[in-house]
Amino acid sequence: MIRKPTQKRALATYEKLLDAAGELLSELGVERISTNLVAARAGVSPPTLYHYFADKYALLAALGERLMAAQNALVGLDPRQDEQAIARVLRDHVTLTRASPGGPWIMRMLRAVPQLAAVRLASHRELATALARQAWIADPWADRAALERRARLCVDIGYAAIELVFDEPELDEAEVMADAARAIRAVLD
Repeated sequence: MIRKPTQKRALATYEKLLDAAGELLSELGVERISTNLVAARAGVSPPTLYHYFADKYALLAALGERLMAAQNALVGLDPRQDEQAIARVLRDHVTLTRASPGGPWIMRMLRAVPQLAAVRLASHRELATALARQAWIADPWADRAALERRARLCVDIGYAAIELVFDEPELDEAEVMADAARAIRAVLD
């Protein structure tokens, strides 16, 4: 991104560009999407797009960051949550991802495109750090390095479960999330 919008109209244009990119991502895939196609879908000129994003990958990175931030906002940072609460949060992630333009494709893109993997990793590290901090507050005598490692593993287990629901739609979503919640609870314990 070249310029972060601050005014209402600029924010609306920025969001419109991200929505258009998400829609096109799900229709065309990463390889075939272009900044010109995104600009046309959003109803703006290519120079307007370049006002906000340096190139296609900057646009796709912002798209990934938006989804990751929305997903992370759903996570309750109470390390003592029971399995049902964890499963509920994971199901909320699936619902949010489905509702986001190109949501499942954004998740795939963040894993598959080397230039964009840093977006996913930074998001996971940030969430894991926050979870580990809360676990340490709950138990200040615990081994902090172990808490951080376990929190990071929990984040990846949850993300993998969310991906699995989209990659294998014939699987029962509630059962997948219940299994993932059991695994997360076991790692936290």
